[in-house]
Amino acid sequence: MRSSINGEQKDVESRKVQKLGSSSLFITLPKKWINKWNIKPGDKVIMELESSGSLRLTAEKVKVSPAKKSIRVDVDSTKQQLHRTISCLYSLGYDEIVLESKKSFGQKEFEEVMSSVKQMVGMEVTEIGDSLIRIDCLLDSEKVGVESLLRRMLNIVAKQIDDLSSFVVQEKKRTTEKGTLEELKRVHYMLSRRIIGKREDKENGFTLGYLALLAAQTLMTVTHYVEKLEELLSEVELSEDESHIVRGLLQKVNDVLDEVVMSLIFPSYKRINNGFTMIVQSREELKELKNSRPEVMSLHYVLDSMLDLLEKAMENSSCGVFIEGSQ
Repeated sequence: MRSSINGEQKDVESRKVQKLGSSSLFITLPKKWINKWNIKPGDKVIMELESSGSLRLTAEKVKVSPAKKSIRVDVDSTKQQLHRTISCLYSLGYDEIVLESKKSFGQKEFEEVMSSVKQMVGMEVTEIGDSLIRIDCLLDSEKVGVESLLRRMLNIVAKQIDDLSSFVVQEKKRTTEKGTLEELKRVHYMLSRRIIGKREDKENGFTLGYLALLAAQTLMTVTHYVEKLEELLSEVELSEDESHIVRGLLQKVNDVLDEVVMSLIFPSYKRINNGFTMIVQSREELKELKNSRPEVMSLHYVLDSMLDLLEKAMENSSCGVFIEGSQ
C-alpha cells in the first residue's frame, strides 16, 4: 500500500507480531526495504523510538555512509554576494558547491571565494576554472557535538568580557583581537551546519537545535556590545564606584550567558531561575549608574540593551526544560 504525507509518497506495510520462545516478540522486515539497502544476516539495524509511538528502523550502513550532498549554482542568475551564497550552502550542509558563470570569474571573485572558504572549517577550493569554481567540505558534521560548539563560543565570549573587565580596572588601551572574533564566526558557522544541515532530525532534536542557534546568535550579538563598551570606556574616565558597578555588571553578564547555554545542555529549573534572578539584580545595579553622571549615560544604554538581549535569550533557553527527553 502507498500513502502520501505532505505530497511525499511512502510505502506502508503491515506485519503481525509473532512470538519467539517464551518471552520474545518479532516481526519480519519488508522485502523491498531489505533489497534496497542490501541487508544481510548479521547486519546491524538502528531502532529509534519516536514520541508519536512510531518505531524507525535505519540500516547502520546508511547512517555510516550518508549520500554526498551537492549543488550547482548559477551565480549570474542568483545575483548574490559569493560570500553570502557560500555561507548559506555551508550551513545547509552541502558537501560540494559548484559555482558557475557564463562570464569568466575575475580576481575579485576569486579573492572573495578564498576569503569565505577560510572562515568555514573543513572547506577547501578543489577546482578553479575560468567560469567554474568547485568547493568541497570535508567536515563530518555528525562528529561535531552541538554542546561542545556552544561551549567553545561561550568560552570565547567569556574571555572577551573578562578582558574588558580588566581594562576597566587597569585603564590601559586594549583592542579586541581580530583572530578571536574570526574564531567565533568559524565556530558559529560550524554550529549552523551541524544543526541546519543535519540530514535527519526528530522533532525534539530540531527544537533543541533551533534553541541552540538562538543562543549562538545571542553570543555573536554580545561581542558587538562588548566592542561598543570598549570604545566608550576608552573615552570616559570612571570613578572608583562607577568602575565597581561596571565590573559587577560585566561579571553578571558572563554568569547569565553561562546559564543561557548550560540550561540548554543540562536543562534545569534552578539554572533558569538563577539566570532571571541575576538579570533582575543587574537592572537594580544599573539604576545606580544611570543616576551617576550624564557622561556615563551611553554606557548605561549599552548595558541596558545587553540585559534586554540576555532576558530574551534566557526566555528562549527556558523552553528547553519542557522538551520531552531533554531532562
